[in-house]
Amino acid sequence: MQIFVTVSEEYNQSRLDIFLKDNAGDDLSRSTVQKWIDSGFVKNSENPEKPLKNGHKVSTEEKYLIEIPPKPPSRLEPVQMDIPVLYEEEEFMVIHKKAGIPCHSGPGDDSPSLVNGLLYQFQNLSSVGGDRRPGIVHRLDKPTEGVLVIAKSDRAHAALSKMFQERMVKKSYYAWVLQSPVEGKGTINLPIGRHPVERIKMCVREDGRAAVTHYKTEKIIQTHTGRKYSFLSLDLETGRTHQIRVHLQKSGCPVVGDSLYSRSAKEYAQYGLLLFSKKIEFPHPFQADKTVTVELDFPERFKTFERKCVSY
Repeated sequence: MQIFVTVSEEYNQSRLDIFLKDNAGDDLSRSTVQKWIDSGFVKNSENPEKPLKNGHKVSTEEKYLIEIPPKPPSRLEPVQMDIPVLYEEEEFMVIHKKAGIPCHSGPGDDSPSLVNGLLYQFQNLSSVGGDRRPGIVHRLDKPTEGVLVIAKSDRAHAALSKMFQERMVKKSYYAWVLQSPVEGKGTINLPIGRHPVERIKMCVREDGRAAVTHYKTEKIIQTHTGRKYSFLSLDLETGRTHQIRVHLQKSGCPVVGDSLYSRSAKEYAQYGLLLFSKKIEFPHPFQADKTVTVELDFPERFKTFERKCVSY
């Protein structure tokens, strides 16, 4: 399996491992990319004989070839779990990821992940994400529920990842938030990076990666005690880690039930994080003039919160 990637102006003079992590697959780990580089699986298309190092600085318009190594035997244990399939073809599918399930294992979290469930339920998953992330093209945060695309072949994984990178995938989210935005409709354009102290969190920072979130206030509920809750529709122009949650918290409207970015999260623990990936739409990776559109109904906990929040 081969992947070709071209360096955009945004990544000019970036490290090779960082550029490939962000552009060779939407959910590749940096350690996986570094192993590929160290093992000689990455080559500059114009000078394929020259050995490359992780810290090599890339230049705009350079092209790199990745020879993805054969998939190693999986060390992950299959675990039975409920993974509803919403749309399925031979090489990819769209599933309903439930809240509270991480897409893959991570530092400090050894609970069963979506990957464990996928290995139990499906025979074929792409290997581009490495041993820890078979099939995972993009992610939803552990507490976030909604539609998720899964690749069953490396060919589909490469094609779908490219669509995400080129912003050809439309993702529609909805959230209940505390308070309400100053403007009923608008765009939050603030760069996001890792929090300098609390490493499990992200934050708005000048040296972060570009992040753009479009929102619209669909409904505002004023409670008997004077509190205010708003129901927002959100569209992502970029897909940074915790993007919606960080942008809304920075705007003074944290997502209801957000244990990382809202001080009042415990009060709403019965509902979980009220952020929902409702709809995804993208061009079919192999059939011209065909669009794949998948949409979910709102979870019951969203409806329950709307009925009860007036009493808070």
